[in-house]
Amino acid sequence: MKIRTIGRHTREGFKNLFRNGWMTFAAVSAVAVTLFILGGAMILSLNVQNISVNIESQLQVNAYVSSSYPQKHLSTLEASLRSLPGVRSVSFISKDQALKKMEKLLQSNADLLNGIGNPLPDEFVLQAKDPHQTAMIANEVRLTPGIDKVQYGQSVIGKLFTVTTAIRDAAVVFIIALLVMGIFLISNTIKITIFTRRREIEIMKLVGATDGFIRGPFFVEGTLMGLFGAVLPLAALYVLYRWLVQSVPLFPPFSLLPWASVLDKVVITLIACGVFIGIWGSVISMRKFLRV
Repeated sequence: MKIRTIGRHTREGFKNLFRNGWMTFAAVSAVAVTLFILGGAMILSLNVQNISVNIESQLQVNAYVSSSYPQKHLSTLEASLRSLPGVRSVSFISKDQALKKMEKLLQSNADLLNGIGNPLPDEFVLQAKDPHQTAMIANEVRLTPGIDKVQYGQSVIGKLFTVTTAIRDAAVVFIIALLVMGIFLISNTIKITIFTRRREIEIMKLVGATDGFIRGPFFVEGTLMGLFGAVLPLAALYVLYRWLVQSVPLFPPFSLLPWASVLDKVVITLIACGVFIGIWGSVISMRKFLRV
């Protein structure tokens, strides 16, 4: 295709965009509203997934050292725990540190501990590289000589993974369903804009214009409608999400992701969807009008 022809298609595409004011407004509005909902669902999904990952990352194995285990061998025991497969980190909490924590928790009732000494054991806290390996690591730690007792939330860990997996799967299904619904809605809106100009297409076809020559301006027009329809919701989502992050006080692991962390995914997805839907709706809608 010649550069002059491309320039002609681009100019005509821009002209048609503004010449058909209300129909263009309707198509861009349909794209913008649908992509706004899609973008909002994406941001929600990313934050839900981030929260579920943060919750899973809090899982840990508490290994309590036997009271008869020699203190001088604690470093050897720690090295043994660090060498276990799948272990990301190991931290040691002495019985004295554990007692101070308990006193802080009891606050005004801390005097209850007076006269009973320190009944708390030394403790190692392990975290897994993969939270799903927490139970496996706990079983390995339980077999380690010198460890008297192991706790890792075994009563809730299975339910936690079931819930977080279900939330992630539901978010993906919801976004896909929303995208399919958006494509159907937007393409039908664009079809209406093409239908109002069917006579123009038929006349151009009758005087000998090729299909590519006719499609060119509509291709540009669809691209612009999709692009404008993506930029508008992006601006709105940016303003609303920044306000939400600054105005709603949340604490880990339930804190919201910063805008920079969701920017690339949301921008690329919305612009790609907007442009694709605009082009696809324009090209598909013209098929029957080109059969003259």
